[in-house]
Amino acid sequence: MKKALHRTLAGITMLGACLFLATTLAASAMHTIQDAVLRDSPSFLGKAVETLGSGTAIQLMHEEGAWAKVQAGSKQGWLPTSALRAKSVSLGAGASRAAVRAGSSEVALAGKGFSQQTEANYRASQSGLDYATVDMMEGFVVTPEDREAFLRTGREGGAR
Repeated sequence: MKKALHRTLAGITMLGACLFLATTLAASAMHTIQDAVLRDSPSFLGKAVETLGSGTAIQLMHEEGAWAKVQAGSKQGWLPTSALRAKSVSLGAGASRAAVRAGSSEVALAGKGFSQQTEANYRASQSGLDYATVDMMEGFVVTPEDREAFLRTGREGGAR
């Protein structure tokens, strides 16, 4: 009776360990969702180890707050957890895996903005919207001198 109980407990323990390990291993396979800098410590001030491109497959080792210790190929380091996703994300246009990919028109709009004709068609189809603020913002001109003054002083128009 005691032997049977020990075997049952051992079997349940082994099954639980296998389920835990399988869950942990499945959850540890991650991908970067953007270009991300792998750092030697869990801080944006940590030394850069390597820059990982968007979609890089990584192994999650453990998390500390908003940071994750990861293995990327032969390199180990820290990434912000906000740069990670369990599934790979693809932004390329194409027919395969269309449910997770952007269409060619979406990629064109994201990469190059609206063409004048596309913008005109969009505005015509959305005639109830007021574009006065958008038009005003598109008219802003910032000279290189204005940019330099702002970067130097942190204020519009330079020192006051």
